[in-house]
Amino acid sequence: MHQPPLLRVARHTDMHAIGRLDAEIFGEDVYPPFFFRQAMDLWPDLLIVAELNGRLLGYALSGLGQDRSQGWLLSLAVLPEARGFGLAERMMLRVEQGLATLQTARVRLTVDPANPAQRLYYRLGYQLLAEEPGYFGPGEDRLLLEKPLP
Repeated sequence: MHQPPLLRVARHTDMHAIGRLDAEIFGEDVYPPFFFRQAMDLWPDLLIVAELNGRLLGYALSGLGQDRSQGWLLSLAVLPEARGFGLAERMMLRVEQGLATLQTARVRLTVDPANPAQRLYYRLGYQLLAEEPGYFGPGEDRLLLEKPLP
């Protein structure tokens, strides 16, 4: 990548591309298309896409918990060919900024214990709150991480 991808808030016209990107990266473990559409209505500034030359290379989706002082990173996806350029970090920082603007005190996320992305999360200041066996069902263990926001 000679030029850095543009980060911007997702638009309704991005929905199909976000769904395709999600399926390409996560296979069958994807959010249904209507979820992204509803997330955009609920948290319009918290669905960020990375775009280069009209093509989406990744997205980050965050939202607010029942307690609005707590945000959640719900999904972070970067196409394999766009990895290693700091794109995930840039998108993470952008959604954290969006959550801080909404006066969210902290952000949480869950990650598979085998996912190498956890290195990025720890480097960005996330701390382990709990190890959650069976978080999504049998064999679906997750680490629960949290970071305070400024």
